[in-house]
Amino acid sequence: MPHVEVSQSTDRQLELLAGWEGISKGEIIARLLTRLSVTETFPGFANEGTQVPVYASYKEHRVEGWFEPATHRLGIVSSPWNGQVFDNPSPAAGAVVKHANSLLPPGKRVSTARNGWAFWKLAATGRRSSRCAPENPQTGVPDPCPTLLADPIPVS
Repeated sequence: MPHVEVSQSTDRQLELLAGWEGISKGEIIARLLTRLSVTETFPGFANEGTQVPVYASYKEHRVEGWFEPATHRLGIVSSPWNGQVFDNPSPAAGAVVKHANSLLPPGKRVSTARNGWAFWKLAATGRRSSRCAPENPQTGVPDPCPTLLADPIPVS
């Protein structure tokens, strides 16, 4: 496995971030590099073929995928989908919920209908589009979002 040398101060910062996120220091670096690559390609992000890394967290499981802004297609790279492509984020979200349901007893299963625009998050920022409203406090369901990439990806 490759080794990366960092200063003691940087290592402490990576350790803090890793502890905060509940992931390894290597995963922190990978996320930062993903964010950098998305930011570098931002001027042409709507070009057909451009795939933006996304993820969803559901029932304590993280599911990785990509979103293609020009076509609205979303592919899930995590198992058991292994690259399956959906026409837009909503059926992909439904597939994640359907799989989670398959692991539950019948009385514990939930509807697979999901707003995929709110379900998936940008891997670069860990956020949905800022055009997505927070969850409705009465229903616990996010209000509709027009697009994952309606707003520029913030660079900090």
